[in-house]
Amino acid sequence: MLTYDCEAFVAAAIDSMLAQDYQGPLEIVISDDASSDRTFAVTRDLLAGYRGPRRVIVRQRRANSGSKSAHLNDAFSACTGELLVSFDGDDVSVPTRVSLIVARFVANPRVQSTYSAFALMGAAGRRERRSRVTRPLPAADPAEWFARVDAYAAGATLAVRRAVVETFGPLDGSLNEDVQLPFRAALIGDVEFIDEPLVRVRRHAGSFTADWERYRSVRNYTERMVAGIETASRARIARRADIDTAERMLPASHLRWDRLRSVVERSFHEAEMTRALVSEAMLVRLRGLLALVRVGAYKAEFAQHAFLAIAPHLYLSYRRLRLGLAAKKSGPATREGGA
Repeated sequence: MLTYDCEAFVAAAIDSMLAQDYQGPLEIVISDDASSDRTFAVTRDLLAGYRGPRRVIVRQRRANSGSKSAHLNDAFSACTGELLVSFDGDDVSVPTRVSLIVARFVANPRVQSTYSAFALMGAAGRRERRSRVTRPLPAADPAEWFARVDAYAAGATLAVRRAVVETFGPLDGSLNEDVQLPFRAALIGDVEFIDEPLVRVRRHAGSFTADWERYRSVRNYTERMVAGIETASRARIARRADIDTAERMLPASHLRWDRLRSVVERSFHEAEMTRALVSEAMLVRLRGLLALVRVGAYKAEFAQHAFLAIAPHLYLSYRRLRLGLAAKKSGPATREGGA
């Protein structure tokens, strides 16, 4: 479990870890990323008298790592288990989560990673709704799905074999772990989706701050979109490096590696094409929209892209309204955790 500035929620998150019904050996590592509030103190006090059957390690970084991936690189070094299951300090997992995950790994030795459905809940813990999780079709190669520079699995639900960490080395601290780990796992084995909401992801007023800033103005939205394309560029480099690592292990599969490189390059080109959608010139935006349609890119986002291209100010107003309603439902403002 990674924690950061989530003192109001960390006790519930830890309780959900301790309540796991898995009967095998289970190691619990809780790593705090130099929280500025009492998250670490709450964690330490809560577990000070623990006398249960689990091996529990509580640790804190002296300085903030700067990203969840960088924090994971550090936390993984304290883990000794074969399977690594990620928990966040402001979420709650169902008691059967670890058992169901382990069952998937045992049933199919080729599985290198799993992720699952999840439910969203407000600050007070009231379950709101099951979130939609995009995933590959059952017959599809998961590596081709996750090769796209914008593909990811729900990070709050991820589990991986230790082999994924050991084969590819440290995560790129500038990229989210849910972008990197599933693809790495798919390169050397299978990635399976568990179609049950095993995690309740907490959404509270503080969680909406960054989203609100994104939609505050066209300039803010443009900056965030350009930043996203720059992130896609880093993901492209990381994807190609991971494919190179896998190719060194299995050089005979060169046709597969070439195919995956093509997916990476095509998806990055499509990401670059979205720059036109935030142009100041409406004609450029419309041409960009038509270009995306011609290549069949982002079909699921067509309505959003069309709205943005035709009426950007109205689109941002609509998104701000939706966020405002969601923030009101989530409860009183608090600090965001889980980083």
